[in-house]
Amino acid sequence: MVSLAAADVGHQGESHSADGYDGDDGDDGDDGDDWDGDLVPSSSGRTRRPEPDCPVEAALAAISGRWTTLLLRELMGGPRGFTELRALLPELSAKVLSDRLRALRERGLVAVERQRGFPVRTRWALTEAGRALRPLLIELYATGETLLRLASAAAPPPSGPPPVRRSPAG
Repeated sequence: MVSLAAADVGHQGESHSADGYDGDDGDDGDDGDDWDGDLVPSSSGRTRRPEPDCPVEAALAAISGRWTTLLLRELMGGPRGFTELRALLPELSAKVLSDRLRALRERGLVAVERQRGFPVRTRWALTEAGRALRPLLIELYATGETLLRLASAAAPPPSGPPPVRRSPAG
């Protein structure tokens, strides 16, 4: 069964051929192919195109959106108020913060806690599903560090000192 809620997922899932097409009849079930058991341990990930019910697609959809991973990171430390989140991420505008918090709530990753009193205080807290993203964020960070290190190692070394520029007058 395909979920319509995540039908706009724009990430690529795991595929077997270089171009993602192997000429099969479109059936997403296991048709006898040899799947890498570490990459695809269950039939739900054995798809030939990005599907919202694929576990990889579900994880990518959960963290998609600019600023989302940073918000999740800050909320991993416990419930936070709007103003506190703005202080932790000062370049994040109030509008984008509101939009991201709303999207995370719609995804079931954060819940709103309204505290009594005047003024009413609103705090945002991760749900169990939101807290389940912690290992993914940790692994993404480690993988990113590795990729950055490899990219800098592969960069060509500078070819000597930069040229000296002289003014046209002299």
